[in-house]
Amino acid sequence: MKPKHKILAALVAAAFGAILAADVSADRVVTKSGQTFTGTIVEETDQAVVLQTMSGNVTIPYNTIKRIEREGGAGKGQITPAVVDPLKAQETFEEAQEALRQDDWVRAGSLLEGLLRLEEAFPHENRLTATAALVTCYLQVKDSRGAAGALRQQAALVASETDKKRLAAASEALEASGRPAIGETAVGRFEEVMAAGMQWKAQQILEIARQVGASATVLNAMPRLDRAAQMCLARLTEADLYVPGFSQTHRQEALTLLADNILDGARKAVNVCSTDRKDLSRLWQDIFDELKKATEEARKAEEEARKSKRSPPSKSPLTLATPNPQIRTYNQKASAYLARRQAAEDALENLKPFAEKCEAPALYTDREKEIADLLAKLEDLKYHEMREGMGKQEKIVLWKIRSN
Repeated sequence: MKPKHKILAALVAAAFGAILAADVSADRVVTKSGQTFTGTIVEETDQAVVLQTMSGNVTIPYNTIKRIEREGGAGKGQITPAVVDPLKAQETFEEAQEALRQDDWVRAGSLLEGLLRLEEAFPHENRLTATAALVTCYLQVKDSRGAAGALRQQAALVASETDKKRLAAASEALEASGRPAIGETAVGRFEEVMAAGMQWKAQQILEIARQVGASATVLNAMPRLDRAAQMCLARLTEADLYVPGFSQTHRQEALTLLADNILDGARKAVNVCSTDRKDLSRLWQDIFDELKKATEEARKAEEEARKSKRSPPSKSPLTLATPNPQIRTYNQKASAYLARRQAAEDALENLKPFAEKCEAPALYTDREKEIADLLAKLEDLKYHEMREGMGKQEKIVLWKIRSN
């Protein structure tokens, strides 16, 4: 083969090898915007991940990453369980501790994983220490899944239910992240993942509490509003297990969506009633005009009867007109309209005493202006639209239907 051809063949082989390496490793980085990059992680820091892909190296800032899926293990070396002689368990444990002091995370982690696979030869108190150290080893080699697994191992070892839940929450936070970070906080040691994980879990519970408020409906009755608040706050108190005092600090925030739900319901009621009032007022005017016409006809009939000395009609014009199907249609629509308008008004008026009772005055004061505006609109919606020939706005009420 000629030298030129040899060089070309070497370049092709190198390129092909790089492509194969990227494809075999198949590490995947998924960003918060929904993009997925596939290749081999060649560099990883607290600031960014560099991924070798078939289209070249891609540098992805850590704060834009949703999760990292590692096909070939940890980014800075893979922790694999070492084979440990049960008779040398204590000696191996000391060796692992020395590797930890030297920041040899892969060796320390491999030895600890091997020790944890022993049964009686590795005592319980050492297992607790080993699992905590193993979390740090996995985090240091950027293997968040391994760290989450080590946290679950430790949760199974502790006796306290509180500790079990806290360790499980930290594991859940790492699994949700898919990388050695929780939220925007990079974590590299056991203590860091526990601190960040507790805040993450408390925030998750706060969001659940807020959603309880957001899903509450028909809040015009104070007892129902109180029950919805109790449900929100009951969920929120669960966060105190992870961050003591969290529920008191975030009490108002948990109830915010409950207050917003009341305003949202009132806004919808105003919009629906504003539309429905047009139809109601038209129907009311038609009925009024019909009754007016019937009254005029009855007056003329009475006058003619008087002149001809005949007996006047035995039925009043109102009685004759009330069975009209228009009135029944009007009353059905008016009943629904009046109930919707009144429920919105009651819910808004409950918000101030409710905020005072919950010791969260901002639930009302932050919304005071809009509440006043909505109440003014609801007050206007008590009345029919002004129409031609009306001397004043008539209140929306049901027509009385009398039998013949």
